[in-house]
Amino acid sequence: MEGHFAGRVDAARAGTHAQIDLDALSSNVGALLARLPDGVELMAVVKANAYGHGLVPCARQALAAGAGRLAVARIDEGLLLRAAGFTAPVLALGPANPALASRAARGGVAVTVGSVAGARALHAGLGSDDPALDVHIKVDTGMHRYGVEPTEAVALARAVSGDARLRLEGLFTHFATADEADGAFLHEQARRFAGVRRALAAAGLAPPLVHLANSAAALRGVVEPAGDLPGRPLVRAGLLLYGLSPSAHIPAPAAFRPVMTLLTRVARVFTLPAGEGVSYGLTFTADRPLRCATLPIGYGDGLSRRLSNQGWAAVSGSACPIRGRVCMDQTVVEVESAPAVAEGDVAVMLGTAPAMSAEDAARLGGTINYEVVTAISARVPRVYLRGGRAVAVSDLFGLLEVPAT
Repeated sequence: MEGHFAGRVDAARAGTHAQIDLDALSSNVGALLARLPDGVELMAVVKANAYGHGLVPCARQALAAGAGRLAVARIDEGLLLRAAGFTAPVLALGPANPALASRAARGGVAVTVGSVAGARALHAGLGSDDPALDVHIKVDTGMHRYGVEPTEAVALARAVSGDARLRLEGLFTHFATADEADGAFLHEQARRFAGVRRALAAAGLAPPLVHLANSAAALRGVVEPAGDLPGRPLVRAGLLLYGLSPSAHIPAPAAFRPVMTLLTRVARVFTLPAGEGVSYGLTFTADRPLRCATLPIGYGDGLSRRLSNQGWAAVSGSACPIRGRVCMDQTVVEVESAPAVAEGDVAVMLGTAPAMSAEDAARLGGTINYEVVTAISARVPRVYLRGGRAVAVSDLFGLLEVPAT
């Protein structure tokens, strides 16, 4: 086992791979918990393969660090956690697939509903001997993406509560502008959500769990929804746990550290002659002889093609600019500032300075850091570190963990 594990880790490190610092994840969970009011529980969001960082190892570490619950986007993600042995409460935040209702009930994965029709579809998907399915009602307080209208929330809560096959466990909403500089609409959504809670309480309906805060709202202190009403408050945090900033307006405090570093190794060192171009379309032409290096990483690994002629890698401690187009599997960088570079040397594509951060790559690519990290593809192995030592590796052959000693 140990020899096989070491071989998998060595193979991963020999090429393009992502290094996942589990100690940083634990520290980030602790830093967020320290900011929350007493009695507010943390639900760690691990959807989309834990924002590209790896579902199972990150979920396990988040729970060990103090998170009480897990959130995913889809039922099948929750079932993967159950198959991996997780017993903590799990909520699927997205519109529920009624074809998976029976498996969700049997697996103890709570689901989200946003309409009476959706609740009926979940009921129809349950088998006669299935346990009751835990349900969280999502209220559309202004995001206008998914959820029940505030004026229809009481009717939906009555429909769920009156169905013996369903169990009303929670009520939540999602902010549209929590990461924007202007907090006016953030507080308006919170006000609308409090109004729904009061309407439910007046109707004798009090879901035991309530949640509205994401990472940005948690940083702004908008975490406890109408604390004078019944219901245990939760905070749903994802991005911040991975050490990433919700936005330029709401940056992650210094206590939060990036969890992922994306690395590759130099495959070729060559001189690009003056007047010659490089990569598809020859969109970059050397105005003098330039030392360059080929890196075996490209958009097939999640390195955006929009970084062509814009992004950079850190090689030998120097920022080395991308020259020409990012290809599916390879990218060329200029290494004039790293004259001693040789084949096999490490190049850092995403990390801390002088490498690009996820925020740098997002700014250059016209997107957000969420997309940058979740885009890292499955063919990029993840090596998980704890105390500086590799404790797990995930690659196309699956996840392999060293048993705790």
